[in-house]
Amino acid sequence: MNIRALEGHKVMVTKESAKNGHDHDGEAVRKHLTLRKHYTVKKTEVHNFHSYVWLKEVPGVSFNTVNFVDVEVQSEKKATAGKK
Repeated sequence: MNIRALEGHKVMVTKESAKNGHDHDGEAVRKHLTLRKHYTVKKTEVHNFHSYVWLKEVPGVSFNTVNFVDVEVQSEKKATAGKK
């Protein structure tokens, strides 16, 4: 997924992307998410070696961004608007 995805961006977990990351990342995916279901980004937090995403549908739980794929490409117009 785009690690700088803006609020409202749609992402999902696939069978393949669910295998990414550390063991605890996969555990969080299995516990809280459904494969191929579309989720809405609430916010992302990017660090030097990892990044997190919070989803509107799963309040209070962060996930590793490596476990997600974009449902659609975020438009440049939306990405530029988010930098204000």
